[in-house]
Amino acid sequence: MNESRYHAAVFGATSAIATEILRSIATERSAFLLLIGRDAQKLETLATDLRTRGADCETLALNVLDPDIDWSHHLGSRVWDLFLLAHGSLPDQQATLSNGVSIAREISINFTSHTVIAAACTTILEKQQRGTLAVIGSVAGDRGRQSNYLYGSAKAGIETFMAGLRHHFAANKDIHTVLLKPGMTDTPMTADLPKGPLFSPADKVGRLAWKAIRKGKAVAYLPGWWSLVMLIIRSVPGFVFHKTKL
Repeated sequence: MNESRYHAAVFGATSAIATEILRSIATERSAFLLLIGRDAQKLETLATDLRTRGADCETLALNVLDPDIDWSHHLGSRVWDLFLLAHGSLPDQQATLSNGVSIAREISINFTSHTVIAAACTTILEKQQRGTLAVIGSVAGDRGRQSNYLYGSAKAGIETFMAGLRHHFAANKDIHTVLLKPGMTDTPMTADLPKGPLFSPADKVGRLAWKAIRKGKAVAYLPGWWSLVMLIIRSVPGFVFHKTKL
């Protein structure tokens, strides 16, 4: 094992934003990348792409929603520089809310599984006494809106969880927790949504995300102007907000 390499384990590695983050890492650093996800073929395709960029890659095909997975076993004895949680789904809210099983599954995908994996990763970080945990949240978690409050509530939960971890590690300057908050991004997950001027390409969001991870930024809106957009949305009084169709 080459200890000078940057070691990153990425959950949901084949998601569009994660892929772009991984490409940024592979281009910039000598890296060992552990790619984790459900689809072995997609993982291997991504690994081939990253190897052409100079990275050393391994793949691990697992269902990241399984709460019984022993992540300490799969992550082995390496010293990790980065854990990145990037899996998720954007449900059809109206259809999902009509079925309790579907609701529970979406919360599991977008919140519960993240807390289970993050808890395992932070245990490793505590043993190492260094490293970064980065999680992809969303601007949707900033305020409940009629169009996506199921998805948004899960992302709000992630934000609170990450804030708690940040408080937990406040005394250790070598452990960083990074909450990445993309705005609307042009990815396969948003393929069915009409695109407008607020959409950003996945490669741009990925590069900005990697920059935030490198800096150990606590919370990063992607792109940064989303922080102003969401400040405005959060500041609108309820009696006005409830007249909107957001």
